[in-house]
Amino acid sequence: MSCSVSRIAGGGSADINEYPFAAALLTNGGSGSYVQTCGGSIITANAILSAASCFHANGVLNPATWWRARVGSTNANSGGTIYIINRITAHENFSPTTFVNDIAVLRTNLNIALQPNLVAVASIAGGGYTYGVNQEVYAIGWGVTSNSNPTPSEQLQTAQVWLINQQTCQNRHSDSGFTVNDNMICAGWLDVGVRGQCAGDVGSPLLDSDGAVIGVFSRAQGCADLWYPDINTRVASYTRWIIGAALA
Repeated sequence: MSCSVSRIAGGGSADINEYPFAAALLTNGGSGSYVQTCGGSIITANAILSAASCFHANGVLNPATWWRARVGSTNANSGGTIYIINRITAHENFSPTTFVNDIAVLRTNLNIALQPNLVAVASIAGGGYTYGVNQEVYAIGWGVTSNSNPTPSEQLQTAQVWLINQQTCQNRHSDSGFTVNDNMICAGWLDVGVRGQCAGDVGSPLLDSDGAVIGVFSRAQGCADLWYPDINTRVASYTRWIIGAALA
């Protein structure tokens, strides 16, 4: 297991009826009770989009039996309906060291019972989606509010941030040794911080103003860092792969 429990930094509380496609991904790490660890987006009646890095430990994919998905609940660890995960398809070229191709699709054991305004299928960016610099986008997730506050929040959080120029993002990350490629998108509140994604939000969606999933949160330097933009997998680069994995 490779996700730490943390959430949107600088965000405000949200309700599941605003984001009915949001899924809290729970793990027991092989033993004990299931707790919210990562996030995802419902993309079909039995498939959830997330990040491959959520399900890797020491380069090995976690057993699907370690994982559950809670849907239809504003809260991370109560309410809604829990589904057993019976398959995890991580991108075949995912690298746990470079975070290249950090994308995965989970399959549930039963069809998810869709309910208007409570449990719904997300729209995802198509291959021709155009990403705009300084475009307003929205991050959602569960966990803690900041580096200094390790207490997880039960309630879903949301924060408005901005897409950041690719070259600027690479320049900022160059001193950390991290390489930003064209299949990634960068978001945050540059030189201000305060709002952003945190490590435990891995797999949670980055949304455009129409509510389409345009990114899957992959990694960050701390929470809402003012220098380093947050890294998301660019969904439009993987639309065909996502559909194939969801329908396989």
